[in-house]
Amino acid sequence: MSKRLLIKLLLIISFLIPFLLSFPAWLSNRGFPTIPLFFKSLEFNYYIDLSLLIIFGLSAIWFLLKDNGRGGLYFFLIYVLLSIFDQTRIQPFFFEIAIIIFFYYLFRNNFNHFKIAFFLLMAGTYIWSGLHKANTVFFEFWFEGLNKRIPFVPVFLRQIFTWAIPFLEALFGVALLFNKTRKLGIFMLALMHAMVLITFTYGGVGYTVFPLNMVNVILLFMMYRGLDWNILKLKQSKSLNIKIIAFYALILPSLNLIGYYDHLLAFSYFSGKPSFCNIIFLEGYDRSKLPEEIQNVVREFEGSYYININEWGNVYVNLLCYPEDRVYLHLQDYLETFTGEETTYLQYYKK
Repeated sequence: MSKRLLIKLLLIISFLIPFLLSFPAWLSNRGFPTIPLFFKSLEFNYYIDLSLLIIFGLSAIWFLLKDNGRGGLYFFLIYVLLSIFDQTRIQPFFFEIAIIIFFYYLFRNNFNHFKIAFFLLMAGTYIWSGLHKANTVFFEFWFEGLNKRIPFVPVFLRQIFTWAIPFLEALFGVALLFNKTRKLGIFMLALMHAMVLITFTYGGVGYTVFPLNMVNVILLFMMYRGLDWNILKLKQSKSLNIKIIAFYALILPSLNLIGYYDHLLAFSYFSGKPSFCNIIFLEGYDRSKLPEEIQNVVREFEGSYYININEWGNVYVNLLCYPEDRVYLHLQDYLETFTGEETTYLQYYKK
């Protein structure tokens, strides 16, 4: 098997596994409503869903079998379309793989440029994923986890390690941008991913992110050999596409810091920055007006009834809700089509 075919196969498999684990998310007839980015009243049916999924699958096969074909382009565009129809599908383990597949198509005639684009994406991912973790919510959550798992380690060492995590991850990302540090950065990221997977396995959660964690490391090791490029050469690069990708991966996520770019798209993963949400029902609401599948996720606490949106999504599509205010407001409006206007309010929390 050629190296290129192996890379393409790894990408498709790493997309396919979470796709199958969350298959109801790709259908419109389900217990968790679709959340379109535009066209809020857009309605689908089984035949539209089936047609889109068939085209999606055919584009993946085309991408695998035809090295210079447009399968990768169509795969990416259909994924974008499906995500516009339902923002729940904008998950890191989907959009990062789709972007890499698009890069492969874009640089199908120049494998070295594909490798540069891949390392720019990975560098941006780890730099911003690390920097976003530099906040009190993450520090408190991580320190609490260390206290439970390694209480025998002196407190000051646990504190130092907690505060260092965001900057270490960002530093490993920076290391990918330079020839002399790239190999060390890859080994350190491999160790970091191993710790993440062990933690998830220990906790019995997060299985949908396993493929992305694994394929990132595998591709980093596969593609660093023979790459003679560093970020200092970007200005001299004759490829406009490479410069655009550098802007997308390294600069654009900074807009999240001022509230103009979504958390997940800015690589804010497990950072504690996004707010999560419960929908609280006001006293006197008529529960019988809710569809049965929604009644199944209504919970009670101290006489107050509510729906935890992440639980709602996890039950019916095996995915957490896309963590943006516009999504929560859409779901609140959806519920109030059954219970009446102003019968609910949103309660935000950090996780």
